[in-house]
Amino acid sequence: MNLLRAPLSFQLTIAVVSALLLYLVLFQLNIIDFSVGELLAFYTFSVFTVTLFAVLGGVLLGMFIATRALSSQGFTPFEVSMLKLHDDVQNLKQELGELRRLLENNELE
Repeated sequence: MNLLRAPLSFQLTIAVVSALLLYLVLFQLNIIDFSVGELLAFYTFSVFTVTLFAVLGGVLLGMFIATRALSSQGFTPFEVSMLKLHDDVQNLKQELGELRRLLENNELE
């Protein structure tokens, strides 16, 4: 997989996770020193961030599952009317193309 062809959000996620892992390794090797207040703030921010993403992910996953479960019941009346409208537009395009061909043939004769 070519990482440069991946979506920007995926690239940013990989960069953030890599930076966090590097930061934690440097902390474990005592290259980076924390005071107790900074460490408490860091862990509080981490827990808040993970909780926020977990809740948002759960909500979005629930919406996706509910949509997929309800979509197996068929099309809504609005969707049916949009499909009919799409068919009408396609038919009009075909008729217009036929008329254009007839006019071009008449002009050539």
